[in-house]
Parts: sequence; C-alpha cells; structure tokens
Amino acid sequence: GYMCFTAHYVDRNWKLKSKILSFCAFKPPHTGMTCAMQLLEKWSEWGVDKKVFSIALDNASSNDSMQDILKSQLLLREDLLCGGEFFHVRCSAHILNLIVQDGLKVIGDSLHKIRDSIKYVTVTESREMAFKKCKEAVKCKATLALGLDVQTRWNSTYKMLSRAVEYRDAFCYLAEMDRRN
Repeated sequence: GYMCFTAHYVDRNWKLKSKILSFCAFKPPHTGMTCAMQLLEKWSEWGVDKKVFSIALDNASSNDSMQDILKSQLLLREDLLCGGEFFHVRCSAHILNLIVQDGLKVIGDSLHKIRDSIKYVTVTESREMAFKKCKEAVKCKATLALGLDVQTRWNSTYKMLSRAVEYRDAFCYLAEMDRRN
C-alpha cells in the first residue's frame, strides 16, 4: 500500500495552505501501531512534531488505534497543542460518502436496472446505433455520453443517473421497439 501525508496550515498572511509532505510505499502490516510509528518518524523528520494540532482520518479501526497511539505519544512528550482536545477529527468527506452509500442502498433495485440499461445500449456497436436512432426519433437533446458509475464513488453514481434521466425518452422508445420485434 501507500501512505500520503498532507499538511494543512495557515501561513503568516493567514492564507490556508495544503502541501503533500510525503507519498510513500508502505509495507504491511497496516496496523495502528505501524502507521503511528511511521507518522511519528515522518513528523520528526520534517520538524513538525511539535506543531501538530489535529489529524483527519476516516473510520477505519486501524486509524482509531493509530490516533490513540499518536495522541498518547505526543501528550507524553508534551508536544500536543490544546492538550489534544481537538486532535482526532473524523473525515467529513468519508462520513458523507457513508451516508450517501446507505441512501443508495434504498434505491438499489432501480440503480441495478439503470446500470443494466446502460450496459445493454453500450455493449455492441449495433445496439449503440439502434439507441442513437431512438434518441433521434424522440428528439433527445442529451449530448453527454452514457456511462457507468464507479460504485465506490457516489458522485459518479450521481453523474450516471443525471445522464440517464436525459436519455429517458430514448430508453422508453427503445423498450417499445424491442417489445415489437
């Protein structure tokens, strides 16, 4: 695996800055202890170990144990600002993704049908041509190509759905044509 360290800080002019400090290969095991030791080593190497205020992590259990280890080590050395009160910050993007994924489960049957419909019209050139004719027949103005989502990226599911909605009349027309033939 890999580990990426990004520092977010406010500079002297009160401008928010983000810098990737390191992107490195990280050999197993990926336990909380090995991650914490790697991070402490890097922080010391960069001279930021006394400047750490908080760390944002997703909800992986190894991250929970890693932050516990980091916090206790920094508190022992009295290097943690504000006594560590704000040290562990849950990653809001990860939390939002989990919420959306749960919501998508509710409409799972519909998503499956839409994915199958997109696969059906894009699997062969002859079907793509037939779908193009259906699009023209219903005067569909959609210009963006249909595409499948990446199921771990909810924003790609949104893109897939919003594009499929633009082609709805063409899908209905194709279904009617398929029933007749």
